[in-house]
Amino acid sequence: MKKYNIVIVALFLIFNHVMAVASGSVHLERANNILSDKTSLQKGAILFATRCMSCHSVKYMRYNRVARDLGWTDEEVLKKLGKVNNKVVDNIIGSMSETVAQAAFGTKIPDLSLISRLKGTDYIFSFLRSFELNTTTGKWDNRVFLGVAMPNIMPKPKDEASLEKYDEDVRNIVNFLEYVGEPAKLKRQHLGWKVMLFLFILFILVYLLKREYWKDIKH
Repeated sequence: MKKYNIVIVALFLIFNHVMAVASGSVHLERANNILSDKTSLQKGAILFATRCMSCHSVKYMRYNRVARDLGWTDEEVLKKLGKVNNKVVDNIIGSMSETVAQAAFGTKIPDLSLISRLKGTDYIFSFLRSFELNTTTGKWDNRVFLGVAMPNIMPKPKDEASLEKYDEDVRNIVNFLEYVGEPAKLKRQHLGWKVMLFLFILFILVYLLKREYWKDIKH
């Protein structure tokens, strides 16, 4: 038993070390986005189309799926998010080709379909807000992702009055990317509560049935 305890403690320490290395020393700000806020999702989708889609794609999403989930018609979603000649059944693909991206940034531009599931919403929120101009090189850098080739698409306003709107815009983009990562997340969560309630009621009924069966049996 003592050996098992030592192994468990060792595994726990290794796990903590790995998590600490993976997370790094960067403090992530809380996104506090609300996935059920459809207005926020709509604004985030439009901001993503205007700020991000010149480079990035969300290739696992189709325009008609976004329209259905966000409350738009097929015509509206193409008008708000689509490019020329897009069809409503098309996947949402960014404008920049891989060849141009390689020449401009020296790297392949990642698809953002699953970025919220891979990194989390706090990471995306902090990343978008953490660009700093390197006075030595004259290029943008990011304290969350050092050496990132991406330019600053969400520059912070200089006046305090606009900061609240700025934070809201960033949060809306994060909200949209969380939705893209798992479009059925809200339905899954609602179904999960129903399943848990069903299992709880079933447990009570089975327990009462067990008591009824065993009440006349002496142990």
